[in-house]
Amino acid sequence: MPEEQLKEFGSKLDPPPSSKDSLLKLFKEAAVCLSELEQSPPASVLQSIQPFLDAVIKPDILKHQDKDVKLLVASCFSEITRITAPEAPYHDDIMRDIFQLIVSAFSGLDDVGGPSFGRRVVILETVAKYRSCIVMLDLECDELVKQVFTTFLDVARDDHPEVVVSSMQNIMIVLLEESEDVQEQLLLILLSKLGRNRSDVSDAARRLAMKVIEQCAPKVESDIKQFLISSLSGDSRFSTSQIDCHEVIYDLYRCAPQCLSGVAPYLTGELLADELETRLKVVGLVGELFSLPGRAISEEFSSVFVEFLKRLTDRVVEVRMLILDHIKKCLLSDPSRAEASQIISALSDRLLDYDENIRKQVVAVICDVAASALTSIPIDTIKLVAERLRDKAILVKTYTMERLTELYRVYCLRYAEGKVGTGDFDWIPGKILRCLYDKDFRSDTIEYTLCSSLFPSDFSVRDKVKHWIDIFSGFDNVETKAFEKILEQRQRIQQEMHKYLSFKQTQQSADAPEMQKKIQFGFRVMSRAFSEPPKAEQNFLVLDQLKDANIWKILNNLLDPNTSITQASKIRDDMLKILSEKHSLYEFLGTLSIKCSYLLFSKEYVKEMLSEVSARKASKENLGIQSCMDFLGLLASYCPSLFDGAEEKLISFLKDDDETIMEGTLKILAKAGGTIRENLIVLSSSVDLLLERICVEGNRKQAKYAVQALASITKDDGLKALSVLYKGLVDMLDDKRHQPAVLQSLGCIAQIAMPVFETRETEIVEFIRSKILKSESEAVDEEKLSWDDKSEICQLKIYGIKTLVKSYLPLKDAHLRTGVDDLLGLLKNIISFGEVSEEIDSSVVDKAHMKLAAAKAVLRLSRHWDDKISIDIFHLTLKTPEISFPMAKKIFLGKVHQYIKDRVLETKYACSFLFDITGSSVLVSEEEKQNLADIIQHSYQTKGRKVSAQTDANSVSPYPHNILPYLVHALAHHSCPDVEKCKDVKEYEMMYRQLYLIISMLLHKEEDGKAEDTDQEQECVPTIISIFNSIKQSEDVTDATKSKNSHAICELGLSVINLLTQKEPDLKGEFTPVSLPPTLYKPPEKTEGDNPEVGEEKLWLADETVLAHFSSLKLDGHADSSVIPQTSEHEGMNDEESDDNEIPLGKILERLRAQRTKSREGEKNKSVLAEDESGKTDVDVLKMVREINLDHLRTVDKFESSNGHTHSPGKRSNTGETDQKATKRSAGDGTSVVSVPKRRRSSSGHSPFKFSNSGSKKELHEERDMDSNDENSNREKRLSSRTKKKIFSENHSEDGNCSDRSRSAESGDRLKSSSGSMQKRKRKGVTGLAKCSTEEKKMVTDELIGCKIDVWWPVDKRFYEGTVKSYDSTKQKHVILYEDGDVEVLRLDKERWELVDSGKPTKPTEDDAEDADADADADASDNETLGAWRSKVAKSSSKKAA
Repeated sequence: MPEEQLKEFGSKLDPPPSSKDSLLKLFKEAAVCLSELEQSPPASVLQSIQPFLDAVIKPDILKHQDKDVKLLVASCFSEITRITAPEAPYHDDIMRDIFQLIVSAFSGLDDVGGPSFGRRVVILETVAKYRSCIVMLDLECDELVKQVFTTFLDVARDDHPEVVVSSMQNIMIVLLEESEDVQEQLLLILLSKLGRNRSDVSDAARRLAMKVIEQCAPKVESDIKQFLISSLSGDSRFSTSQIDCHEVIYDLYRCAPQCLSGVAPYLTGELLADELETRLKVVGLVGELFSLPGRAISEEFSSVFVEFLKRLTDRVVEVRMLILDHIKKCLLSDPSRAEASQIISALSDRLLDYDENIRKQVVAVICDVAASALTSIPIDTIKLVAERLRDKAILVKTYTMERLTELYRVYCLRYAEGKVGTGDFDWIPGKILRCLYDKDFRSDTIEYTLCSSLFPSDFSVRDKVKHWIDIFSGFDNVETKAFEKILEQRQRIQQEMHKYLSFKQTQQSADAPEMQKKIQFGFRVMSRAFSEPPKAEQNFLVLDQLKDANIWKILNNLLDPNTSITQASKIRDDMLKILSEKHSLYEFLGTLSIKCSYLLFSKEYVKEMLSEVSARKASKENLGIQSCMDFLGLLASYCPSLFDGAEEKLISFLKDDDETIMEGTLKILAKAGGTIRENLIVLSSSVDLLLERICVEGNRKQAKYAVQALASITKDDGLKALSVLYKGLVDMLDDKRHQPAVLQSLGCIAQIAMPVFETRETEIVEFIRSKILKSESEAVDEEKLSWDDKSEICQLKIYGIKTLVKSYLPLKDAHLRTGVDDLLGLLKNIISFGEVSEEIDSSVVDKAHMKLAAAKAVLRLSRHWDDKISIDIFHLTLKTPEISFPMAKKIFLGKVHQYIKDRVLETKYACSFLFDITGSSVLVSEEEKQNLADIIQHSYQTKGRKVSAQTDANSVSPYPHNILPYLVHALAHHSCPDVEKCKDVKEYEMMYRQLYLIISMLLHKEEDGKAEDTDQEQECVPTIISIFNSIKQSEDVTDATKSKNSHAICELGLSVINLLTQKEPDLKGEFTPVSLPPTLYKPPEKTEGDNPEVGEEKLWLADETVLAHFSSLKLDGHADSSVIPQTSEHEGMNDEESDDNEIPLGKILERLRAQRTKSREGEKNKSVLAEDESGKTDVDVLKMVREINLDHLRTVDKFESSNGHTHSPGKRSNTGETDQKATKRSAGDGTSVVSVPKRRRSSSGHSPFKFSNSGSKKELHEERDMDSNDENSNREKRLSSRTKKKIFSENHSEDGNCSDRSRSAESGDRLKSSSGSMQKRKRKGVTGLAKCSTEEKKMVTDELIGCKIDVWWPVDKRFYEGTVKSYDSTKQKHVILYEDGDVEVLRLDKERWELVDSGKPTKPTEDDAEDADADADADASDNETLGAWRSKVAKSSSKKAA
């Protein structure tokens, strides 16, 4: 029996054996016996084992030093406590020692492979299972409990059996749960093990601590919360702790988030901290928290999340970048999380971040998330990403294209797997195509993307075709144009490469000069399709010298349309392998092989697309059929050889009953018929008969393509076939059933085969004129008519007009046609009356349609017959938008926009947009306003490219300013009343609005009235002013009586320029004459006694009061906010121009006039009578300036200098006594005496920038030379706005402050005058004038300090005396203090000056020098205000006296 054995063991232990081995054997057997006893045995059993229980607690046993003995004793004690539970087997002191022994046994648990590991685990399990550890709490063994926690966390290992981990966890949980109050030290022990990437803590210990905290969360929650709040608030108790508070929060968020309540405000505060390191750390923490998968953001942390997203706008790029990384993880972990929309919205805003790396990273985040789950990101957000294709940074553009292409590939794969629907991402290729118009992409990148990157590499041709059809169906006009341009470039390169290779094969003549010229011309043509044409042309020349026959063989195979895409791709790779990457032609041939091959589209594509048409017809997908046929028609236009072999399918489509398929096939035959004609005729000899039937019985579109197809598939360009058809068509003119198709066919024959058309042209023209155009419509109720209610006869008339117009637009030799004047006369009548004759009755709707058709006909004819279109017809065409039906305006202006953009229409027709008037507004439609702006912008871009040599010969030069002479002429003839008779300003308001709109657009003004491109405005303004001035000095060609109307309109235009640029144009100064259209204007005829300056007569519309009225209008233009409001005198003196700067005199006059105009607002409704030339409306300039100056002088004493010196008006008056003798003025008030100082030596012209003295000295010297050489020239006084140079003052004071004139130059103030005769003085250089003597020149150093010198002022043409106060040796400049208090900083070696004293000056002391500097600073400060006003008075006085 175990109890008997234990009793025996007890006797053997009294005394214990001296041998260790005996002792170990005894305790091993005892441990086995104890394990066999049940818990709470009978009293007899307890009595039997009592000797053993007493023996083991003897000091020799309990305090034994051998570790093996201690372990066995601990094992026995663990069993004893189990057996006697719930009663303690010993008294408290003994129990403390027992538990010390048991706890020490746990320290060996880290040795998993050790011999004693099993026994330690048994002890651990026993203590955990029977919760004997609670006794330690009863005994208040706090240190022992702490040791338990420390030991367990130290010995925890990843390879521990689960029973060990669970036992340690249970013991720790019991100790925490059964404690009345959690010890702070226990909490710190647990928290110290939390945190990622710690080398001193094992992952097992971290997991154990987290599990214990998770299970005991209710117990420890308040203590943890208190600890975190104290730590985050900077409590010194935890400052020495090794615990990383942020890492603790991370692990707590994972295991016990409830413990973090109350922490959120502190995290929010750290997100807003000024210290970058703090923000980075908390952003990293919060980002990791929110990125945890499967965890929703609690309400407690919602405020932290909001602030976290706001940090996307942090001022530091590093912070924003870090947040983007975490947001990406957050969305990838759970794309459908509740906060996804909030995150995506914040990301979308950062697509416009000012840092390009941030924008790129946002693109990366959105595309990564979308690629992982296509439905996770809204399509609108991805479209915002696509807008970064137009980013200003090339880095962002190229990266966006890469990611969008990758995203589309992912979409194709998901679509093939059936995981997404069709159409969601088919817009991406269109966006990529738009990049063709971006100079940073060009066609090389686009073509490579379309050929190699757009689809997955293992995609079949059938799959690609299906996607291309969906892609093409979503193209808008811009994307379609770009697609056509790429196909056109490929066609051109393929054609030129075919020519070149054929030349190359002709070996005997390859070296002939003529052949070489042809080859080089072909290279030049092909190089234009590359992003760098000069480099490409050079590479073509290098390629020409290549001797490797394999390369030439591969190029021939690539150009063969029978080569499949797979074959083309393989042989292209082979060619590049032959060259190797180090070859100079490697990159070039890689691009060339893409451009000239059929890698983009091949015969396989056409075959699959034709099959797709049949499949979609079977499934009745009509929209898909239309897209297929349109796509095939485009391929037929640029890749006709791809249809070789598809003739049988095309013939079956031609006989199809589906009109969409038949029309599409006709278009294909019209474009590709010449290439496939032989196979087509072999397969079906009745194709021409079928086409002839369609020309008569089909609709107009079918008839058009049928005629073109008939001409295409016959060898003689259709002359024979069309002759037969033509005869039948003319004979069928009277057949009303087929008249629309017959008229269409006749018009197309006229364009294709003019010799055939001319055989019976008279008969056709007569029929259309007499039988169609002169027909009258039936009477209808016009009140119920809408735009769509035109009559059948009206529609037929329009068809007749189109036929006549086409007859004068043949594809060849249009200039040989005669009789266009009759057609234009016919169109003039229709535009004027709505019918060919005023006597013909028709409805208002019919007349509107007829006017529109005639106006469109004029637009089309203008491409070849612009010189034949009279001014009257041109004016009538411009006024087409005055048709009362809005749809007519929209259609006509849409055509104007389209034709000008396609460069088939003169820019002058854009004037028609200005005649779209609704009520008192011009061009109300935002769409039309955008179209006009688009035309102007397109014209600027075309002007910038200088219309390259490859431009079609018929293309016009669409410079935007060219429309102004035509607009002025049209307004003068049709909108402007007789300017000499009608003087009601309201009659001219609409014209002012029209001029305002067009000029503001020409200046490219934004809504805030500022030019988007300052350089463009500076270039544009002088041009527009020159145009208006040139018109004012010209005479109307068509009606001389309208000349004054044109001049008056130009006055309004100049006032608009003044309003928009906020400066007075120099109307009287010189300007560069511009060439005006000779059909509109001519130089005036000079007769004896005439004023030599024609056009200088001042019109009443140019009066300041009248112009002020127009300036006060509320304009619905492109830059309304630029209108200058009328201000009071008080407001005028306190605006930005008076801040530390002088107010320009012109601005003062303008404000005073505006004030006077404002006081007359009550009389605005009355007609404005022209004032006589006696000067009734003149402003007494000097009187106004005198009053202003006196008011200013009264406040001068408020400006106190740094040395305490105060300038008083009285003192100024005394010091300026000498100046009054030099410069006199006429006083309007004889009793008012105001001292007149000397004029300012210099002042610079207006400049929007500030320049330091580090500017170009060479430029300054050149400008000084120019000024001095022209000083006494009258031409200097009339410099034009084109030739004036800005002269910038280089003179700065010693401490870096500018002198009075330098400040004036920087402030950019300018004098203004309504007549332009009063201009701001420039600084006059003194090159060429008398210099100081040699002796004086040697003294241009610090030796002059204290000397009195006379300085020459070239503007006043006299010397002024001053004292040299200081000298800056580094800048070689002297500070001059004049007798009247003015201060100037000069380089005396560049100036004209004389010494007043003949002797050498006395050296000043340091105190004197400091006083001089202080005086200079103070006087400079005062003179910035006072000197400027006195300077103005002097100048005004001089002008008046002159």
